[in-house]
Amino acid sequence: MRWIALVATLLATPAQAAWKHVDLDADVTLRAVAVVDAQRFHVSGSKGTHAVTKDGGKTWRNSIPADGAALDFRGVAALDAKTAVLMSAGDGPAGLARLYRTADAGRTWTLVFETREKGSFLDAVAFRDARRGFVLGDPIDGRWFLLQTKDGGKTWARIPGPSAEPGEAAFAASNSALFLGPGRELWIVSGGLAQGRVARSRSDGAQWDSLDTPIAGSASAGVFGGLALGKGRAVVVGGDYKDELRAGVSLALLERFDMWTPPNEGAPRLLEGVGRLDVRTLIAVGPRGTAVSTDNGQSWKQVDEEAFHAIACRARTCVAAGGNGRVAVWAP
Repeated sequence: MRWIALVATLLATPAQAAWKHVDLDADVTLRAVAVVDAQRFHVSGSKGTHAVTKDGGKTWRNSIPADGAALDFRGVAALDAKTAVLMSAGDGPAGLARLYRTADAGRTWTLVFETREKGSFLDAVAFRDARRGFVLGDPIDGRWFLLQTKDGGKTWARIPGPSAEPGEAAFAASNSALFLGPGRELWIVSGGLAQGRVARSRSDGAQWDSLDTPIAGSASAGVFGGLALGKGRAVVVGGDYKDELRAGVSLALLERFDMWTPPNEGAPRLLEGVGRLDVRTLIAVGPRGTAVSTDNGQSWKQVDEEAFHAIACRARTCVAAGGNGRVAVWAP
Protein backbone atom coordinates (compact mmCIF):
# COMPACT_ATOMS: atom_id res chain seq x y z
CA MET A 1 0.00 0.00 0.00
CA ARG A 2 3.06 2.25 0.25
CA TRP A 3 2.92 3.10 -3.47
CA ILE A 4 -0.71 4.27 -3.10
CA ALA A 5 0.37 6.71 -0.39
CA LEU A 6 3.21 7.96 -2.60
CA VAL A 7 0.88 8.59 -5.55
CA ALA A 8 -1.55 10.43 -3.28
CA THR A 9 1.25 12.64 -2.01
CA LEU A 10 2.40 13.50 -5.52
CA LEU A 11 -1.13 14.36 -6.59
CA ALA A 12 -1.64 16.54 -3.55
CA THR A 13 1.61 18.50 -4.02
CA PRO A 14 2.17 19.28 -7.71
CA ALA A 15 5.68 20.20 -8.82
CA GLN A 16 6.58 23.85 -8.26
CA ALA A 17 7.11 25.81 -11.47
CA ALA A 18 10.63 27.20 -11.78
CA TRP A 19 13.22 28.55 -14.19
CA LYS A 20 15.14 26.05 -16.30
CA HIS A 21 18.50 27.55 -17.18
CA VAL A 22 19.82 27.59 -20.76
CA ASP A 23 22.57 30.15 -20.09
CA LEU A 24 24.99 31.63 -22.59
CA ASP A 25 28.64 30.86 -22.00
CA ALA A 26 29.57 34.55 -22.01
CA ASP A 27 30.26 37.37 -19.57
CA VAL A 28 27.56 39.69 -20.88
CA THR A 29 24.53 41.49 -19.51
CA LEU A 30 21.34 40.61 -21.39
CA ARG A 31 18.57 43.21 -21.51
CA ALA A 32 16.11 41.97 -24.15
CA VAL A 33 14.28 38.78 -25.11
CA ALA A 34 12.10 37.90 -28.10
CA VAL A 35 10.19 34.61 -28.36
CA VAL A 36 9.08 33.05 -31.64
CA ASP A 37 7.92 29.73 -30.17
CA ALA A 38 8.96 27.17 -27.56
CA GLN A 39 12.12 26.24 -29.48
CA ARG A 40 13.14 29.50 -31.12
CA PHE A 41 13.97 32.67 -29.21
CA HIS A 42 16.44 35.57 -29.13
CA VAL A 43 18.38 37.34 -26.38
CA SER A 44 20.51 40.45 -26.71
CA GLY A 45 22.62 42.85 -24.67
CA SER A 46 26.11 44.14 -24.00
CA LYS A 47 29.36 43.56 -25.91
CA GLY A 48 27.61 43.16 -29.24
CA THR A 49 25.53 40.21 -28.09
CA HIS A 50 22.56 38.86 -30.02
CA ALA A 51 22.13 35.10 -29.62
CA VAL A 52 19.53 32.87 -31.27
CA THR A 53 18.46 29.32 -30.48
CA LYS A 54 16.41 26.87 -32.57
CA ASP A 55 16.34 24.07 -29.98
CA GLY A 56 15.01 25.66 -26.81
CA GLY A 57 18.40 26.90 -25.64
CA LYS A 58 20.43 23.71 -25.96
CA THR A 59 22.66 25.46 -28.47
CA TRP A 60 23.12 29.13 -29.28
CA ARG A 61 24.38 31.05 -32.31
CA ASN A 62 25.65 34.62 -31.90
CA SER A 63 24.48 36.71 -34.83
CA ILE A 64 25.26 40.43 -35.07
CA PRO A 65 25.87 43.04 -37.77
CA ALA A 66 29.46 43.26 -38.98
CA ASP A 67 29.90 46.67 -37.30
CA GLY A 68 28.00 45.77 -34.12
CA ALA A 69 30.66 44.21 -31.88
CA ALA A 70 30.91 47.26 -29.60
CA LEU A 71 27.18 48.00 -29.40
CA ASP A 72 24.79 47.40 -26.52
CA PHE A 73 21.75 45.68 -28.05
CA ARG A 74 19.12 46.47 -25.42
CA GLY A 75 16.18 45.81 -27.74
CA VAL A 76 15.21 42.94 -30.01
CA ALA A 77 11.95 42.05 -31.77
CA ALA A 78 11.26 38.82 -33.65
CA LEU A 79 8.67 39.22 -36.39
CA ASP A 80 8.84 35.59 -37.49
CA ALA A 81 11.35 32.73 -37.63
CA LYS A 82 13.65 34.62 -40.02
CA THR A 83 12.91 38.32 -39.51
CA ALA A 84 14.15 40.32 -36.54
CA VAL A 85 15.00 43.91 -35.60
CA LEU A 86 17.91 44.76 -33.28
CA MET A 87 18.10 48.06 -31.39
CA SER A 88 21.29 49.45 -29.89
CA ALA A 89 21.01 51.75 -26.87
CA GLY A 90 23.63 54.43 -26.38
CA ASP A 91 24.58 58.02 -27.07
CA GLY A 92 23.14 58.97 -30.45
CA PRO A 93 25.72 61.64 -31.32
CA ALA A 94 28.42 59.00 -30.76
CA GLY A 95 26.78 56.74 -33.34
CA LEU A 96 25.34 54.27 -30.83
CA ALA A 97 21.60 54.69 -31.52
CA ARG A 98 20.87 52.28 -34.35
CA LEU A 99 18.33 49.81 -35.73
CA TYR A 100 19.31 46.76 -37.78
CA ARG A 101 17.07 44.29 -39.60
CA THR A 102 17.59 40.71 -40.77
CA ALA A 103 15.30 38.69 -43.05
CA ASP A 104 17.46 35.54 -43.15
CA ALA A 105 17.71 34.58 -39.48
CA GLY A 106 20.72 36.79 -38.84
CA ARG A 107 23.02 35.65 -41.62
CA THR A 108 23.00 39.19 -43.00
CA TRP A 109 21.94 42.50 -41.45
CA THR A 110 20.89 45.87 -42.85
CA LEU A 111 21.23 49.17 -41.00
CA VAL A 112 17.70 50.57 -41.33
CA PHE A 113 17.89 53.58 -38.99
CA GLU A 114 20.50 55.68 -37.19
CA THR A 115 20.18 59.00 -35.37
CA ARG A 116 22.94 61.31 -34.25
CA GLU A 117 20.57 63.98 -33.00
CA LYS A 118 21.71 65.72 -29.84
CA GLY A 119 20.18 64.02 -26.79
CA SER A 120 19.08 60.90 -28.68
CA PHE A 121 19.10 57.56 -26.87
CA LEU A 122 16.95 54.58 -27.88
CA ASP A 123 15.17 52.62 -25.14
CA ALA A 124 12.84 49.94 -26.54
CA VAL A 125 11.40 48.35 -29.69
CA ALA A 126 8.06 46.56 -30.03
CA PHE A 127 5.96 45.22 -32.91
CA ARG A 128 2.20 44.92 -33.11
CA ASP A 129 2.36 42.43 -35.98
CA ALA A 130 4.69 41.51 -38.84
CA ARG A 131 4.46 45.00 -40.35
CA ARG A 132 3.69 47.59 -37.67
CA GLY A 133 6.22 48.48 -35.02
CA PHE A 134 7.47 51.30 -32.77
CA VAL A 135 10.72 52.44 -31.16
CA LEU A 136 10.94 54.64 -28.08
CA GLY A 137 13.77 57.04 -27.30
CA ASP A 138 14.40 59.48 -24.47
CA PRO A 139 12.68 62.87 -24.73
CA ILE A 140 14.18 65.59 -26.91
CA ASP A 141 13.01 69.20 -26.57
CA GLY A 142 10.21 68.20 -24.20
CA ARG A 143 8.68 65.36 -26.24
CA TRP A 144 9.31 61.62 -26.32
CA PHE A 145 11.32 60.42 -29.31
CA LEU A 146 9.09 57.98 -31.19
CA LEU A 147 9.56 56.03 -34.43
CA GLN A 148 7.06 53.99 -36.41
CA THR A 149 7.36 51.40 -39.18
CA LYS A 150 4.60 50.07 -41.39
CA ASP A 151 6.69 47.72 -43.54
CA GLY A 152 8.14 45.28 -41.04
CA GLY A 153 11.07 47.46 -40.01
CA LYS A 154 12.49 48.14 -43.48
CA THR A 155 11.89 51.89 -43.09
CA TRP A 156 11.22 54.06 -40.03
CA ALA A 157 9.60 57.48 -39.67
CA ARG A 158 9.57 59.91 -36.75
CA ILE A 159 6.10 60.56 -35.33
CA PRO A 160 5.14 63.05 -32.60
CA GLY A 161 5.61 61.60 -29.13
CA PRO A 162 3.72 62.72 -26.02
CA SER A 163 5.03 65.60 -23.94
CA ALA A 164 7.57 64.85 -21.21
CA GLU A 165 8.47 66.67 -18.03
CA PRO A 166 12.01 68.05 -17.48
CA GLY A 167 14.16 65.20 -16.14
CA GLU A 168 11.75 62.47 -17.26
CA ALA A 169 13.36 59.51 -19.04
CA ALA A 170 12.84 55.84 -19.79
CA PHE A 171 14.95 52.96 -18.50
CA ALA A 172 16.56 50.86 -21.23
CA ALA A 173 16.67 47.97 -18.78
CA SER A 174 14.28 45.35 -20.13
CA ASN A 175 13.07 46.47 -23.58
CA SER A 176 9.65 47.13 -22.06
CA ALA A 177 9.52 50.88 -21.38
CA LEU A 178 7.40 50.83 -24.56
CA PHE A 179 4.70 48.16 -24.84
CA LEU A 180 1.63 47.58 -26.98
CA GLY A 181 -1.95 46.63 -26.19
CA PRO A 182 -4.89 45.47 -28.31
CA GLY A 183 -6.21 47.55 -31.16
CA ARG A 184 -4.11 50.70 -31.44
CA GLU A 185 -3.05 50.87 -27.79
CA LEU A 186 0.49 52.17 -27.15
CA TRP A 187 2.10 52.65 -23.72
CA ILE A 188 5.22 54.46 -22.43
CA VAL A 189 6.49 54.19 -18.85
CA SER A 190 9.16 56.34 -17.24
CA GLY A 191 11.12 57.55 -14.22
CA GLY A 192 13.31 60.48 -13.31
CA LEU A 193 10.59 62.42 -11.45
CA ALA A 194 9.11 62.17 -7.94
CA GLN A 195 6.70 59.48 -9.19
CA GLY A 196 6.99 57.02 -12.06
CA ARG A 197 4.65 57.91 -14.90
CA VAL A 198 2.72 56.23 -17.68
CA ALA A 199 1.48 57.64 -20.99
CA ARG A 200 -1.13 55.82 -23.05
CA SER A 201 -2.40 56.29 -26.58
CA ARG A 202 -5.44 54.51 -27.99
CA SER A 203 -4.68 55.75 -31.51
CA ASP A 204 -1.13 54.54 -32.26
CA GLY A 205 0.29 57.81 -30.98
CA ALA A 206 -2.14 60.35 -32.44
CA GLN A 207 -3.42 61.33 -28.97
CA TRP A 208 -2.08 60.69 -25.46
CA ASP A 209 -3.11 60.64 -21.81
CA SER A 210 -0.59 60.65 -18.95
CA LEU A 211 -0.74 60.04 -15.21
CA ASP A 212 1.44 59.30 -12.20
CA THR A 213 1.82 55.77 -10.83
CA PRO A 214 2.18 54.56 -7.21
CA ILE A 215 5.83 53.64 -7.95
CA ALA A 216 8.18 56.28 -6.53
CA GLY A 217 10.70 57.91 -8.82
CA SER A 218 14.05 59.69 -8.79
CA ALA A 219 17.02 59.98 -11.11
CA SER A 220 17.54 56.22 -10.63
CA ALA A 221 13.96 55.12 -9.91
CA GLY A 222 10.53 54.88 -11.45
CA VAL A 223 8.69 52.54 -13.79
CA PHE A 224 10.97 50.23 -15.78
CA GLY A 225 8.46 48.25 -17.83
CA GLY A 226 4.92 47.06 -18.20
CA LEU A 227 2.41 44.76 -19.84
CA ALA A 228 -0.96 45.58 -21.41
CA LEU A 229 -3.79 43.41 -20.09
CA GLY A 230 -6.54 44.52 -22.47
CA LYS A 231 -9.51 46.91 -22.14
CA GLY A 232 -7.26 49.73 -20.98
CA ARG A 233 -5.76 47.70 -18.14
CA ALA A 234 -2.03 47.28 -17.56
CA VAL A 235 0.49 46.20 -14.95
CA VAL A 236 3.68 48.24 -14.47
CA VAL A 237 6.87 47.34 -12.60
CA GLY A 238 9.81 49.31 -11.29
CA GLY A 239 11.89 50.43 -8.34
CA ASP A 240 15.34 51.95 -7.83
CA TYR A 241 18.32 50.42 -9.64
CA LYS A 242 20.79 52.13 -7.28
CA ASP A 243 18.98 50.80 -4.20
CA GLU A 244 17.47 47.45 -5.11
CA LEU A 245 16.10 46.95 -1.57
CA ARG A 246 14.52 50.40 -1.28
CA ALA A 247 11.15 50.15 0.44
CA GLY A 248 8.16 51.00 -1.70
CA VAL A 249 5.82 49.79 -4.39
CA SER A 250 7.39 47.80 -7.22
CA LEU A 251 4.17 46.56 -8.87
CA ALA A 252 1.01 48.44 -9.73
CA LEU A 253 -2.15 47.36 -11.56
CA LEU A 254 -4.10 49.91 -13.59
CA GLU A 255 -7.75 48.83 -13.44
CA ARG A 256 -8.88 51.85 -15.41
CA PHE A 257 -6.99 54.96 -16.39
CA ASP A 258 -7.65 56.76 -13.11
CA MET A 259 -7.50 53.85 -10.63
CA TRP A 260 -4.32 52.08 -9.48
CA THR A 261 -4.05 49.02 -7.28
CA PRO A 262 -0.52 48.48 -5.88
CA PRO A 263 -0.34 44.70 -5.20
CA ASN A 264 3.22 44.81 -3.86
CA GLU A 265 3.04 42.40 -0.92
CA GLY A 266 5.49 39.57 -1.36
CA ALA A 267 7.19 40.99 -4.48
CA PRO A 268 10.88 41.94 -4.85
CA ARG A 269 11.62 45.65 -4.33
CA LEU A 270 12.97 46.12 -7.86
CA LEU A 271 11.26 44.57 -10.88
CA GLU A 272 12.23 45.39 -14.45
CA GLY A 273 10.02 43.31 -16.76
CA VAL A 274 6.74 41.41 -16.79
CA GLY A 275 5.20 38.84 -19.15
CA ARG A 276 2.03 36.79 -19.58
CA LEU A 277 2.29 32.98 -19.46
CA ASP A 278 -1.43 32.31 -19.92
CA VAL A 279 -4.82 33.93 -19.44
CA ARG A 280 -4.36 34.19 -15.64
CA THR A 281 -0.64 33.82 -14.99
CA LEU A 282 1.78 36.76 -15.10
CA ILE A 283 5.51 36.59 -14.30
CA ALA A 284 7.60 39.61 -13.23
CA VAL A 285 11.39 39.55 -13.01
CA GLY A 286 14.13 41.68 -11.51
CA PRO A 287 17.64 41.42 -10.06
CA ARG A 288 16.26 40.29 -6.67
CA GLY A 289 13.85 37.58 -7.76
CA THR A 290 10.72 36.48 -9.59
CA ALA A 291 7.12 37.30 -8.66
CA VAL A 292 4.13 35.38 -10.03
CA SER A 293 0.44 36.25 -10.20
CA THR A 294 -2.15 33.55 -10.89
CA ASP A 295 -5.13 35.94 -10.88
CA ASN A 296 -4.25 38.26 -13.76
CA GLY A 297 -2.30 40.72 -11.65
CA GLN A 298 -4.56 41.09 -8.62
CA SER A 299 -2.07 39.48 -6.21
CA TRP A 300 1.57 38.44 -6.40
CA LYS A 301 3.97 36.06 -4.70
CA GLN A 302 7.75 36.01 -4.82
CA VAL A 303 8.83 32.49 -5.80
CA ASP A 304 12.63 32.70 -5.98
CA GLU A 305 15.67 34.97 -5.85
CA GLU A 306 16.73 34.45 -9.47
CA ALA A 307 18.30 37.58 -11.00
CA PHE A 308 16.96 38.64 -14.40
CA HIS A 309 16.47 41.94 -16.22
CA ALA A 310 14.09 41.06 -19.07
CA ILE A 311 11.29 38.64 -19.92
CA ALA A 312 9.21 37.86 -23.02
CA CYS A 313 6.41 35.36 -23.51
CA ARG A 314 4.57 33.87 -26.46
CA ALA A 315 2.41 30.78 -26.90
CA ARG A 316 2.80 29.71 -23.23
CA THR A 317 6.59 30.02 -23.40
CA CYS A 318 8.30 32.60 -21.16
CA VAL A 319 12.03 33.30 -21.41
CA ALA A 320 14.02 35.54 -19.05
CA ALA A 321 17.54 36.95 -19.37
CA GLY A 322 19.97 38.86 -17.17
CA GLY A 323 23.57 39.38 -16.11
CA ASN A 324 26.46 36.96 -16.69
CA GLY A 325 24.72 35.50 -19.73
CA ARG A 326 21.84 34.12 -17.67
CA VAL A 327 18.92 32.78 -19.74
CA ALA A 328 16.09 30.58 -18.50
CA VAL A 329 12.75 29.15 -19.64
CA TRP A 330 9.80 29.00 -17.25
CA ALA A 331 9.01 25.35 -16.66
CA PRO A 332 5.62 24.67 -14.98
